[in-house]
Amino acid sequence: MESLNPYAVLRLDPRASAAEIARAYRAQMRLHHPDTRPGPEGPEQEALERSRLQSVMDAYAVLGNAAARSAYDREHLSARRGARPARARRVSRSTRPDVVAGPLVWTPPPNRKMP
Repeated sequence: MESLNPYAVLRLDPRASAAEIARAYRAQMRLHHPDTRPGPEGPEQEALERSRLQSVMDAYAVLGNAAARSAYDREHLSARRGARPARARRVSRSTRPDVVAGPLVWTPPPNRKMP
């Protein structure tokens, strides 16, 4: 069986915070949990509801854990964008500034009296 995108299952943006992930998980569980829904109309409907509930739980297992989420993002999201591994930016000597700013010194505003 093909694994689903956990962000799509929980209807989230990949930049979602941990609080948003937990909120979306609870909302999807309320929506698909058998205790909050009327009984299934047949065995096919019951199997479909169980698979939806399982996909929500699997999505939260990935996104609810910070280490698992970062691993998923590294493997799947960068591959979807077609991104190559990041390379270090090379700076030639000609692009470096010739003048470096001196130390920052605080000066009082001109209209303010010093004690």
